[in-house]
Amino acid sequence: MKTFAMRAGTLAALLWVAACGDDTGSEGVLARAENHTFTVEEAVRLLAGQPDLPNEPQVVTALADLWVDYTLLARQLSQDSTLASLEVGPMLQGRLEQEMILALRDSVILADTVMTEDELRELFVAYAPGAQVRARHILFGFPLQATDAERDSVRAEAQAIRDRIAAGESFEDLARQYSQDPGSASSGGDLGFFRRDEMVEPFAVAAFELEPGELSEVVETPMGFHVIRTEEKETPAFEDVAPQFRQQMIQMRSVEAESLYVATMAEEAGLTIEDDVAEVVRRIVETPDIDLSRGARGRVLVRYQGGTLTVGELQTFMQAQLPEGRAQLAQQPDSVLVENVLQGLTQRELLVAEAEEQGFERTEAYVDSLSAAVKVQLREAAMVLGLAPIQPEGTESMEQAIDRTVEALLRRIVSGQQDVIPLGMVATGMRQSSRAQVFPMAAIAVVQGVARVRGPAPAPAASPIPAPTPGGAAGDGAGAAGGQTPDGGAGG
Repeated sequence: MKTFAMRAGTLAALLWVAACGDDTGSEGVLARAENHTFTVEEAVRLLAGQPDLPNEPQVVTALADLWVDYTLLARQLSQDSTLASLEVGPMLQGRLEQEMILALRDSVILADTVMTEDELRELFVAYAPGAQVRARHILFGFPLQATDAERDSVRAEAQAIRDRIAAGESFEDLARQYSQDPGSASSGGDLGFFRRDEMVEPFAVAAFELEPGELSEVVETPMGFHVIRTEEKETPAFEDVAPQFRQQMIQMRSVEAESLYVATMAEEAGLTIEDDVAEVVRRIVETPDIDLSRGARGRVLVRYQGGTLTVGELQTFMQAQLPEGRAQLAQQPDSVLVENVLQGLTQRELLVAEAEEQGFERTEAYVDSLSAAVKVQLREAAMVLGLAPIQPEGTESMEQAIDRTVEALLRRIVSGQQDVIPLGMVATGMRQSSRAQVFPMAAIAVVQGVARVRGPAPAPAASPIPAPTPGGAAGDGAGAAGGQTPDGGAGG
């Protein structure tokens, strides 16, 4: 069985807020799924004894979302064990569109992948594959969704410290005094050796461009502003990595050719983003399940020759993305968020239209075959999770048996005994056809309840600037980072 298993420890990384209309719900209720309820008290019982999980509203809502998805799946299987009545065709639209785009790419995009050894050696010097650097940094963090004024203030502070180091003050002493990275501040900002792909791109680019002993300008990443000093560099010999490096460069040229093709298509289509859309885009990214009126869903965000992109289309797309991908997007400033989301999604629409015109649309027989395979994977995932078959015990009703089974599953997940299996677009489809809702405001009550049970907690340690987990913002609309969901979506 090919399924994607996410370690339970990553539950804390599912930083999203899913709301279907009202944020508050009934008193004491965290989530509903048809006639099932997940109460604040039940959530407190599950989380209070797990000190390794941060006591934060985002973690609570992530748990509630799992409860909704698994409850709906258990209900579906209790009524139809073969899932014959589950219509998964519409749920696979993102996967099918991605396959069409890939077929178009392979047909029309031709990259120059021939390179001499001399060219490869020049690229080797420029990209330093397999290289490692040892660097120090001083981190100046800013709050999520910081205003421009807040960012400017933090940047000015970072620049002032950078100027003091350039004037001769000790980097190590200033790192201990000012760095907000608890994982490295006490060691003078020392991060040890790391590869380029182990850090977020702006940080890695700066660290690898510096020569040992050189000081960077102020560098911005999603974590904040950094002042960096590279200490040492280690680079493998060209002969040891030449074959692998050649394949990497071929792949890079293919990606560059694809980017040029997409940019040219967008320019020819006259892609234009409407004014004053940042607020609504952020709202949809952060709360994709929000209840919108027909007029609001029809608002045009992007215009291009032959079509438009509306709020409703953006909402549908964002509902299909993985939580961690949406969380990463939500951290971006408005200008970056608008460009990344709207431009990327519109370019996708243009590619799908071109693929259809070129005859790459998937046949009905293929869609039926894929749907059948997804149902098989979904049943197998349910068995791994213990959601099928469910048998009532004693005088239990089936509804009570489902509640008991899902609660036991969540208890295994939060304790690390069970992997999470994301349901991808299948979960989105089941929610859209059911009465399901998570109440984010109730998560605050859960946090308060957990705090009362756990008592005061020490400040959590943070690891230094890891590379972000690949998200679903520009993906196939059905994927999960690192593998496959039961709907067949490719991971990041």
